[in-house]
Amino acid sequence: MNEPSHDKSRRPSFTLTEWRKLTRLMREWVKEGQSWGGVGRDRLLIQNYVLLLANCGARIGEFRFLAYHDFSTVQADDGPRLVAVVDGKTGKRQIVFQKGSEEYLKRIYDIRKQELNNDPPLDSYVFCHKDAKPIGSMKKGFESLLDFTGLRKDAQKRNRTLYSLRHFYATMRLSEEVSPYLLAQQMGTSVEMLERFYGHVVTA
Repeated sequence: MNEPSHDKSRRPSFTLTEWRKLTRLMREWVKEGQSWGGVGRDRLLIQNYVLLLANCGARIGEFRFLAYHDFSTVQADDGPRLVAVVDGKTGKRQIVFQKGSEEYLKRIYDIRKQELNNDPPLDSYVFCHKDAKPIGSMKKGFESLLDFTGLRKDAQKRNRTLYSLRHFYATMRLSEEVSPYLLAQQMGTSVEMLERFYGHVVTA
C-alpha cells in the first residue's frame, strides 16, 4: 500500500492549543466514563492509547498487536526513554517515544494487573479486551472523545481521525527542527514523503 496521495497529504491534525484542550478535557471524559461502570475501563485505555500514539508517530496498524515484551527503555541524553519494536510497511523498526511516555504504558499495565490480580504476561497484548483478545479498532472511542471535547472537525470542517495523531506528531517534531532523516526513520517513511506532506512546516 502506498502512502496517502498529495491531495490527501494534509490530513486534519491538531494545533498545539487544540492538543492542550484535548488532553485537558480528556481527563473529564474519562472521569465521566468511570461513573458509568465498564465504560470507564474503555476510556482509560483510549486515553493512554491516544497519548502514546501522539508521542511516537506510529501508524494505527503498528500498534494493534503490540505486546509488553515489545517495549523497553533506553538511556537518552535527557534521561530514560520508552522504546518499542513495531512491524510496519517498511518492516520491523524501533520507535522512540517522547519523554514521559512510559507513564502512559504503566497506566495500561496497571489496569490489566488489577483485572488479572497478577502481572500481565509479557507476551500478552497491551491494547486488549478483558478476555485478552486484541482490540480491533479504537475509532468509535476516539470519536466519542473528539465529540466531548468539541474537536471532531478542524478549521476546514474536515473530520479528524486517529491518523491525525500521526500528523500532529510529525508537525510538532518538524517545528522543533528535528532532522527529517531521523524523523523519517522514526515514522517508517521517507524524507521525500515528509517534504511532500509537511514541507510547509519545515523552517529554513
